[in-house]
Amino acid sequence: MIFNTATTRAARNRMIPGALAFLLTLSGCGGPPTKTMAEAEGALADARLAEKCAPVEYAAARRMMDKANEQLAAEDYDAAEQSARAARKLAEKAQQKALARKDECDREQSGQENADAADVNEVIDPNEGTSMVEVSEGAGELQTIYFDYNAFDLTTEARRTLAENAAWLNSHADDSVTVEGHCDKRGSSEYNLALGERRAKVVVKYLNSLGVSSSRLQPTSLGEESLVDYGDTETAHARNRRVELHKR
Repeated sequence: MIFNTATTRAARNRMIPGALAFLLTLSGCGGPPTKTMAEAEGALADARLAEKCAPVEYAAARRMMDKANEQLAAEDYDAAEQSARAARKLAEKAQQKALARKDECDREQSGQENADAADVNEVIDPNEGTSMVEVSEGAGELQTIYFDYNAFDLTTEARRTLAENAAWLNSHADDSVTVEGHCDKRGSSEYNLALGERRAKVVVKYLNSLGVSSSRLQPTSLGEESLVDYGDTETAHARNRRVELHKR
C-alpha cells in the first residue's frame, strides 16, 4: 500500500497530541502524588462535622494525613500516596459516622458505646480481673497488643502486655488514650473495620477489669488502613493484627 506525503504528514500530526499526553503521564510516575494528596485534604475538609460528631475517627484520619505529609516531605512518594489514600478513606468513614449520629452530638456521652458488647463478653470472663496475670508496677510505655488471625480474643501474651499497660495508666491517672484496632490486609474493608472495632473493645473491657476507667479509653477501628508492614508473609500479617494505644 502506498501513502502520499500529505497523508503521512497528517497521520503523524494526529498522533503527536496523544503521544505527548502519554509521555506527560509517564513523566508523572514516581513523582509527588499531588492529586491523591489534594483529594485526601479535600475529604478531611468535607468531614468537618466529624470533628464534633466522630472526633476519634476524624483524629485518626488527620494523623494519617500528617503521616502522608511527612512522607511527602521526605520524598517517599509511594508511601505518601498510600497514606493519603488511607487518610481519604478514614475521613469519608468518619463523616459517614458523624452524619449517622448527628442528632446525638449535643448530648454528653456517658461512656463507650455498647455495640458488640455481647461479642466482647464472650471472650472475656468478668471475674478474671487481675487474677490472670500479675500487674507489674514497673510498666514504662504503652505497648501494642497482637492478635491471632481472624480473632479478637486475647492471648496469654496479650493479657500480660495489657497488665503492663494498665499499670502505666493507673499510675498516670490524668492521661486518656485512644484504643486503635487494626487488621492485616486480608478480607474486605468493611469486615476489617468491624474486626478492628471488636479488638479495640476487647482491650477496653480488659483494661476496665484491671482498674482503668472507660471514660479514659476511646475505642476506634482503622481496619486495614494503617498497616505497619506491607509484606505478604505471615510475619507481616501478624505485625498488622494489633491494637495500639495513643495518648490523647
